[in-house]
Amino acid sequence: MSIYKAIISYDGTNYKGWQVQPHASTVCSTLQKCFYKTFKHKAIILGASRTDSGVHSLGQTIRIRTNLQIDPKRLLKAWNDSLPSDIFIRSLEKVSDNFHPMIDVYYKIYLYNLFLEKPLPFISRYGWYYEFINHVDLEKFNKILQLYVGTHDFRSFCKLDPKENPNDEDKNTIRTIDLIKIKKLPQYKCLQITVKGKSFLRFQIRRMIGYALDVARRKNLSVNYIKGLLDNPNSKQTLVKAKGQGLILRKIVYKSKETFNDNDLEK
Repeated sequence: MSIYKAIISYDGTNYKGWQVQPHASTVCSTLQKCFYKTFKHKAIILGASRTDSGVHSLGQTIRIRTNLQIDPKRLLKAWNDSLPSDIFIRSLEKVSDNFHPMIDVYYKIYLYNLFLEKPLPFISRYGWYYEFINHVDLEKFNKILQLYVGTHDFRSFCKLDPKENPNDEDKNTIRTIDLIKIKKLPQYKCLQITVKGKSFLRFQIRRMIGYALDVARRKNLSVNYIKGLLDNPNSKQTLVKAKGQGLILRKIVYKSKETFNDNDLEK
């Protein structure tokens, strides 16, 4: 059995997320099908992050287990040649049996692109144009985002479905956000929000951003409304969830990396 580690990028527009699903095209299932078509061997693929429908990635980390014995450079070239244009393997290397993409994660970096004006069609799939953006108090929006930094119970900001998954009822929803920052991208008329943390719940980042926008546009709701959701967790919420197309998994840094610092945010 050969074990490989790969870093992949993908445009999530045409996929129902990362995870393999029956009767749906996903990023993982496409990788597996193209692998088998090319090498006539099966590959068991595990990703570090289960990105949702429409979500993109620049730096998803995956583990590939296969009986195929092949030089990593040849594997990378042939596999990439078989993939559709919206999936690209950036790097691939052979690793030891104990590598697991979900273990020893030091932090993940996600980006969220928020258009301030209706975008050109060439970039529209990589950000969200919120219809009420002109009514959003951006200073209030940033204050709300900073409330998320630190360790909190994010049950109010994730999807829990005990009918779909009985374990959701007892799921640990405490997570730590290390950093959130906003920068303007004038050339795209866009705000780019960077979120850094070790792990995230399903829809957490999209709900954090959507809720912040929803409250920041309403004069009758204060910043303390979001603080109340953090202090009194409840998974049943009716505020806006940000669209998946604006979310990008930027990179994943592991504890085994010799050096890491906040300069990684710019790489």
